[in-house]
Amino acid sequence: MKKITLPAIMVVLAMLASCSSSNSVIGRWFSSKTDRGYTHEHDAGPPEDSQWAKLFAETPNYRAYGQEVIGGRGEKFRWKFGPMWYRGRLEKNRAKVFVIGQEGAQDENVSNRSFTGSTGTKMQKFLNHLGIYDSYLFMNTFVYTITGQYSLFGEDRENAAKLDAQKRLLWLAQNENSAVVDHRHRLFDYAFETNKDMRLVIGVGTAGKDSAATYANYLDPKSKCSSYKVGRNGCWVKYKGKDVLFIGVPHPGGASPRNGGESAYARLVGAFDKKAKTVLEAVESGKLELKEDPEGKRQSSSSRYRYGNASIPHKDFPFGTNWRMGDWGTTSNRRGSHTIQVFSSGGCYNNTVLDPETGRCGTATEKISYSNPSSLIKSAPAEMAECDVPYESPKACTDKYKEFDKGPSEEFGKVLLSFFEGVNWSALGVTQHMSFGPNGFYRGRAEGASKLVIADQFAHDDFFSGRALSGEVGQRLQGVLNKKRGDYVVVRTAPVDTLDLDDNQRKAVLLNKDVNDLRNEVFKYVMENGSINEVITVGKYAEEIGKAFAKDYKVTNYSEAQVKKLTLGIIPRKDLPAHTRWWMGTSGDRAARAYKKVGKEKVYSGNYYKVYAPYWATRWKSGKLDSSEKNSLEFFENWYNEL
Repeated sequence: MKKITLPAIMVVLAMLASCSSSNSVIGRWFSSKTDRGYTHEHDAGPPEDSQWAKLFAETPNYRAYGQEVIGGRGEKFRWKFGPMWYRGRLEKNRAKVFVIGQEGAQDENVSNRSFTGSTGTKMQKFLNHLGIYDSYLFMNTFVYTITGQYSLFGEDRENAAKLDAQKRLLWLAQNENSAVVDHRHRLFDYAFETNKDMRLVIGVGTAGKDSAATYANYLDPKSKCSSYKVGRNGCWVKYKGKDVLFIGVPHPGGASPRNGGESAYARLVGAFDKKAKTVLEAVESGKLELKEDPEGKRQSSSSRYRYGNASIPHKDFPFGTNWRMGDWGTTSNRRGSHTIQVFSSGGCYNNTVLDPETGRCGTATEKISYSNPSSLIKSAPAEMAECDVPYESPKACTDKYKEFDKGPSEEFGKVLLSFFEGVNWSALGVTQHMSFGPNGFYRGRAEGASKLVIADQFAHDDFFSGRALSGEVGQRLQGVLNKKRGDYVVVRTAPVDTLDLDDNQRKAVLLNKDVNDLRNEVFKYVMENGSINEVITVGKYAEEIGKAFAKDYKVTNYSEAQVKKLTLGIIPRKDLPAHTRWWMGTSGDRAARAYKKVGKEKVYSGNYYKVYAPYWATRWKSGKLDSSEKNSLEFFENWYNEL
């Protein structure tokens, strides 16, 4: 590769911007706008001037507390992938509608946000019908996924042991003395305190309606609200002199043409239509004060609600989240208790085969395999505090809960998205399905950085962490970065997965002219907005690209083999999005891409990726209860003994 100085790069870029080129995006930063908003938009996490981060970090010990209250064999909560606290607006006075569900599932575990699977896309469409496209906040009854069902019906109630367990679970979920309810109400309280126009609360499913009723009575005991009233016509609650409507809708997963039959599905659709009319009639009569969002288009109460999905905006997810999350229904599935698989729009739930003619997933299963990664550590990293657990982000016992990456600035986000959207990667031979969007291909802080790290891709962890160089190679290099003064920014040589390509194919992609030009736009932004005094390259392709900086900057090159000899460190929490669990970025490579065996050859699929919780974290003990949880347990024991 011809050596050119950075000033020369800038001159070339300026010339390209002023004349026609095969790459029309050179010289201008952009990200496309779809029904999900602009692709560079993202959720930065809890605002610094709020109490949200601390409240999330004060989540009770769901595992130990649940075991004590519910008892029995096994664990009620799926804990290995951690909690999911919210989706939507945490900024002051940004939310007007509050949605309460039961729990998150595997999609929410991958995205670290609530309501991002099938229920989330269906509720998104319901809010859009009301003219609410932005001003909402989603939370759940439980911040952890539960095993089994929240409610037991029919023949299950004949089993005394199950009925007893159900009573225990309902106490844990709805009794005012429960540690889970206490924490949930502190979250809900803060939502109402910081949003003066919160006027509508929607409970989703049995648990969501129960929790809505519990909170309605907590806010206004005179309301005498019940889950039945919430699910019927709603409850009106007075909060600081304002009328707030608490209303419920059925859980979308409760009925479908495939699950429950056509009659059950028709009842579900009818219930959503009725609740939409109830809300809109209250708005039109002036009883419910609910302004539509500027970009929203509110329907009238006379219009029929068309049940279905609406894609969730990019701004509801951390930057770097794969684009399948919230795209259209469920886009992942669990593969055992410690792994989750994500599938593209060309793949199917549980690996069933997609019919190319109908576009529907069939019943036959596609035979794919993974090379399972091994954890490189056997116990918690030293950076974890004694009160921390590996499946949550740092808890409130230290100030580390404040440390997370908000994502790039708007300007840098547009530059990064230009790098992905300005190239036809499939035409260059990239086999990753493009419905996933870009991999995590940057890490650190571009503004003010003194070190530019140019890195090849070495693992698939970036797909799930949303940040570059977050697997084993990044963890080993981190010790080097920690010793250098000043901040750094890592830019991967490509924003897509090229690990399945051979050397010649990867070189053709990474050194392609359009790819090089757009990557240089990223470098240009870093140089103009930082104070770079050293360029570090990691990998042979990065070294080749780094030659352009050799005349004007100190360039330090590391091969993969050299880095693999360094001591394993951890990716700093400040480099990762809010709510990243401790085991991510600390245990070596934790992700893999699916492949098929064709003869003796491995042919990698572009449709499936899987993330693995490490063995040391999955063997973690549940821990002890704190004083408040012990006090709460005494209330439970007194209540139970009186039954």
